[in-house]
Amino acid sequence: MSLTGSVRSVRDQLNGNSNGNGVGLAISFPVLSADQEDTIHDAVLRALLRRDAKTERLPLLVFEPRRRVREEIESEIRSFGIPVLAVDSLADAVRELEGEETQYSGLVIHSVTHDPRSMEVVEFFARSDSLKTIILPEPDVALPECAHRLAKLPQVEVPRIWSRSELHRALTR
Repeated sequence: MSLTGSVRSVRDQLNGNSNGNGVGLAISFPVLSADQEDTIHDAVLRALLRRDAKTERLPLLVFEPRRRVREEIESEIRSFGIPVLAVDSLADAVRELEGEETQYSGLVIHSVTHDPRSMEVVEFFARSDSLKTIILPEPDVALPECAHRLAKLPQVEVPRIWSRSELHRALTR
């Protein structure tokens, strides 16, 4: 089955604001009922929104030296549809955060909280760039002093426990 439609109007607006961030598009299909047209419009809009959400979302940077843990964190974040890049060294984390090529929406750390040098660098980026930082806690272990100090910043989130639901909540705040 093929359908022929005609574009009835196009607006370069989003929610009535003339900020140029969206396009309003109305398509008419002469052989379909209004309900059928609405179904097609809804499907097209959902597809466009999914595509825009994927292309507009900045990636997260995961800094975790332990390979298995790094891969687990990366996998969980990807499962939420969030782009992610993972690094295993402080030098790589600094290179990524200072690089001009990629901007990051935040930083996720776990075991580096036990490394004072790494935590100094993480705190520098969190403070100077207001970088959203998520500290995934060790089970049944208090945060080290440097991580506890960092956790007091408004852009730093420390889930109560490291679980899928808590990670998702921290990522979507």
